Amino acid sequence: MSAPPTRPFQGQTAENRVKTRRKQLLDQAYLIIANEGWRKLSIQKLCADAGLNKRYFYESFDSLDALAAALIDTLAEDLIHIGQSAALSGWQEGMETLPLARHVLDRCIGWMVEEPARARLLFSSASENPEALLQRKMIIRKMAQVLSAFSIQYHGAGQPLPIAHVGSALLIGGTLEAVMTWLDDDVEVSKEEFVEDIASFWVAVGDSAVALARSRGITPQP
Repeated sequence: MSAPPTRPFQGQTAENRVKTRRKQLLDQAYLIIANEGWRKLSIQKLCADAGLNKRYFYESFDSLDALAAALIDTLAEDLIHIGQSAALSGWQEGMETLPLARHVLDRCIGWMVEEPARARLLFSSASENPEALLQRKMIIRKMAQVLSAFSIQYHGAGQPLPIAHVGSALLIGGTLEAVMTWLDDDVEVSKEEFVEDIASFWVAVGDSAVALARSRGITPQP
């Protein structure tokens, strides 16, 4: 990457200008990939569509692969934030387990349905780019870790449980595959039914994990 500018300009600090241009590039890359695919993305096209000089690309990214990884990371952070916020708000409202799962999934799946390209970039078309594919694997792992940490806290386990990590990986991976199948119209159910079905599976897996933990001498409190 090129050295960042340091002088203020038009009331904006140099750091803010770099952040603004970086966001412009990420937003434009999202549009290009969503509409035309990864293979249509080039530095020249990206900068032209964003109305920026090529040198501004290199102040934030070393390569298109680095930009692709950053784009996947940005989308994933948005999705994780939505899920965490929904889980916290539902828990604070005193929701029972099934309504809480439904609440979280409705927010997360709703975010993906609102713009299906978000899900496809994150979990499907990312495989067209090596760096994006690697980032996708890391993001799925992170999502499973976030879910595992919440489930341990929710059930009052008080300690890391291997079954929580296994169950969370199963739920995240399976849910994402189900979402992609549903978005491709291979499963003909409404969004409400889909969310209800996935939430029921989440609760079933969670209950099974709690029962299995107890059978191993661990007593999480529901």
